[in-house]
Amino acid sequence: MKLAIVAAEFSPDAKAGGLADVIGALPRALQRAGAEPQVILPGYRALLERIPTELYEDGCSIALGGSSEGYRVLRGEADGVPLFLVDHPGFFARRGIYGDESGEYPDNLRRFIFFGRAAAELCTRLTPDILQTHDWHAAAATIVARADDALRPQLAGVTSVFTIHNLAFQGNFEPSDLPLLGLDSSWFRIDRLEFHGRVSLMKGAIVTADGVSTVSPSYAYETTYDPALGFGMEGVLRARGDRYVGILNGADYDEWDPTRDPLIAARYSATRRAGKKACLYDLREELRLPHRLEVPVIGIVSRMSWQKGLDLLAAALDQVLGLDVQIVMLAGGDAGLEQFFRAAQDRYPDRLRLISQFDNALAHRIQAGSDMFLMPSRYEPCGLTQMYALRYGTAPVVRAIGGLKDTVFEFDAAAGTGNGFTFTDFTVEALIDAVSRAVTVFRKPREGRKAKEWDRLMRNCFAANYSWDRAAGEYLEWFARLRDERAGSRASA
Repeated sequence: MKLAIVAAEFSPDAKAGGLADVIGALPRALQRAGAEPQVILPGYRALLERIPTELYEDGCSIALGGSSEGYRVLRGEADGVPLFLVDHPGFFARRGIYGDESGEYPDNLRRFIFFGRAAAELCTRLTPDILQTHDWHAAAATIVARADDALRPQLAGVTSVFTIHNLAFQGNFEPSDLPLLGLDSSWFRIDRLEFHGRVSLMKGAIVTADGVSTVSPSYAYETTYDPALGFGMEGVLRARGDRYVGILNGADYDEWDPTRDPLIAARYSATRRAGKKACLYDLREELRLPHRLEVPVIGIVSRMSWQKGLDLLAAALDQVLGLDVQIVMLAGGDAGLEQFFRAAQDRYPDRLRLISQFDNALAHRIQAGSDMFLMPSRYEPCGLTQMYALRYGTAPVVRAIGGLKDTVFEFDAAAGTGNGFTFTDFTVEALIDAVSRAVTVFRKPREGRKAKEWDRLMRNCFAANYSWDRAAGEYLEWFARLRDERAGSRASA
């Protein structure tokens, strides 16, 4: 099965969030499963500087809203997976992916409609069995594959799938910009691209794709029935019926594995855990926190944003720290929240640390050196950091929402089941109660030098397996079903 995977991010060089981790790992897992993935990306400066490439196509051009945009396609490879980079320096030779310190680039709509259309044009030569696009930045490829009069017959044999990573970001724009897609006004209809008086790339891809997926089963359900989480798309998604599925993302255990992680103080495993204590000591030393064995360290690696619920932690912070814990935060973004936590760090110098500049190596050390990992998200399509925490024997404390609900289960000391602590209501009281339960188990009386219940919990964490190989198998089964259904429909037409 030949796959063309189109996305705007790729780990580690072109990363703004979890999408990059997915596109960095999923194609390798699909390849291990026997598929032939090819990844189509914007030709960002960071990618061209690191990945050796050769010219694949030159002299290409696309009409874009009254102008002609020339570009070329370069071919490279990452971990054995072919990459095709759409090289347009005017759009992609920039410092950032979506923006810089001044904010989002004002021409992002043009940039990513151009990219999606160029990707669809490329697919007429690559002839994949499956065209999989990810989020609104790549959605134009899905749309024009079915809507463009020139491309539609060339891509009629290709099964088109669209994967949603976050419904909050939809690529909505004014009807006057519809010509950027190369489509006429007939596509501005409620059953096509029209969305509350605007044009929506997200909606366009949902209604034109053969199948739509999102990144966890619970998020698929939530976005179909909860208006607060569907962001207006819940009816559109319901209309897709069983063509809308949730496939849980995986964790990249090639990078996130304490038995061989080169970025942590000491390697360790489920059966040889001494290294985790060394990592805890190292993290406290690095951040100049007091070494108090009876005090658990709670790690946070997150964007400082409304979605991630760190405003809820801010409201609960005094009470959480009153449980006698230490919190280490690697989080940046919202300026007001950053200012709040910096002021709180001054008030609690022995209990709180905030690092706002993202540091991948420090993210690894926080996972390895923490006892617990906190994610109080308002919504969470999948989440990856809780999967990393489990791999490192670090007990997640999470809100039971989206992918967090599918991966973290309440610890039951009597039954010996569960791998973390969860809460449902988005309230200060619910958050404090979940952290309190975790701290209580952590401080349970020890038998000799061993904490029996915490030891059981850690074993459950280590045993969790959310590998990409599992996800790749589910994707390929789904792709095959959609391909067969499309072939049957075309044969009977």
